[in-house]
Amino acid sequence: MICGINFGYSAYDEKLDDSGITLTKEQKSYFSDTTVNNTKFRNRILNWLKSWDIISSDSSKREHSFERSFFQTNWLMTQTNSVSSDKKISVNYLVQEADSILGLLASRKPQAILFFGMDLIEALNDISIRDQVEAIFGSRSGNAIIHRIQDINTGRCFRVLTQSFGCTQIIGLPHPQARGLSDEQAKEFGSVVKPIIVGVKNLP
Repeated sequence: MICGINFGYSAYDEKLDDSGITLTKEQKSYFSDTTVNNTKFRNRILNWLKSWDIISSDSSKREHSFERSFFQTNWLMTQTNSVSSDKKISVNYLVQEADSILGLLASRKPQAILFFGMDLIEALNDISIRDQVEAIFGSRSGNAIIHRIQDINTGRCFRVLTQSFGCTQIIGLPHPQARGLSDEQAKEFGSVVKPIIVGVKNLP
């Protein structure tokens, strides 16, 4: 499961709404199908997944069951120009608005969750909802393991967090809008992410 913070609302989307133009609803498909869901968020994450050698096909004629197993959602049902354009989205707010995502997790029970936005994995671990999360997946492995990935050119460091609840693997990653995060540095996250996803892929 690919999970972001909320639904994007670009300046182009706003312009269409203001002009009264309604977009045709896209057909249902899978995460890496480039003929649908053409957003900056999806496209950047898809490029990261490719750079980590996790997803190799974005063609509806060449995809396999593994590509089709990926789906995208967001923790919040809100829609903003950016994750901070309306108001700062805090961990407390994510916890308060967790009913929808908890319902989805209970329904789908993904084997791996990639959270894009570090506050998301913190919210999942909040004591206020931890019992509900463990009721869905099983006991948590303990505090998340922190992996620090440093950019050899700038020296800037980003964190990747890993954890499990029962048999479900949880990965916390920076949001694609994180300041100073280049695709070159994001590629280095693959040393942490790929072994986990490959392990899930090879489960019986």
